[in-house]
Amino acid sequence: MEILINELSLRGQFEDENKFLDNFDMVLKLIKLIDKLNFSLLKEYSFFQSQITTNSKLDDFLRLRTDRAKRMKRFLSKLAYNPPYWNDAQKHDCSSNSYTYNSNNICNSSLAESCERDKIILSFTHNDFLNTNLEIQKNNTPVNIYNFIDKSNFLDYLLSISQIEPLKYCQFRFQNSRLNFSLIETGYGFDSLETHQQKEEFLKAFHDFAREESWENILQSDGLQYKKYDKPKKKKILGWFRDGTYANTDIYKFRITQKYRCFGYRENDEFFVLRFEIDHKISDNG
Repeated sequence: MEILINELSLRGQFEDENKFLDNFDMVLKLIKLIDKLNFSLLKEYSFFQSQITTNSKLDDFLRLRTDRAKRMKRFLSKLAYNPPYWNDAQKHDCSSNSYTYNSNNICNSSLAESCERDKIILSFTHNDFLNTNLEIQKNNTPVNIYNFIDKSNFLDYLLSISQIEPLKYCQFRFQNSRLNFSLIETGYGFDSLETHQQKEEFLKAFHDFAREESWENILQSDGLQYKKYDKPKKKKILGWFRDGTYANTDIYKFRITQKYRCFGYRENDEFFVLRFEIDHKISDNG
């Protein structure tokens, strides 16, 4: 997938250096996520000439010496002096086509170029680019561009167009939340689910779990029914809970639907997801 940085979202709108860096912190997280997902991030030749405050351009930050700016400098330098630039293989043709946004001519911009690529763009915070859907007029015909400024919305979008697997989605989407998907066992997670509806039901429950404000709320939730799993005493039953890695670990479960459950364990403030259950056989024995 090709994602273009929207240089038109930098028009000197930031009051000062710190206001810009506040926004750049968020954009940097998005750029790192794009890199981890192995997507291509393209920019326009003059991107670093974009105005960020009334008196400063983006490349001025390469010369700033404040502590906060220095932390950004290495990344900015790498981004500034390395391709890819979409101009090297420009796909939109302004000699035979017109491109406008909000009635303004946007020829030779990343917005216009995105119309001829994967129709997805990354913007800085700007009043003209706050919506996730941007309607570009190409020859007076609307072309919808997905615009993202938020990590969660971006991941939701990728999931909706099947550009990210559910497990990887959860690993990124619930990072730094109460849910940890780093230990989920092969064959017992999303790969064990049989239908799209089952995946949707598990994802919904994970969002509900992560949305709870405290562990106290989780423990009291009638919907989640989070509780300890009592390991069966008969050794022939469900050795996974008694033997091996989790022999001395307290296993807990919470409800996905009336029938489905999620099993794992809590460590400090995190719940490590280990297995999904869709037949209730494990729950029937503990």
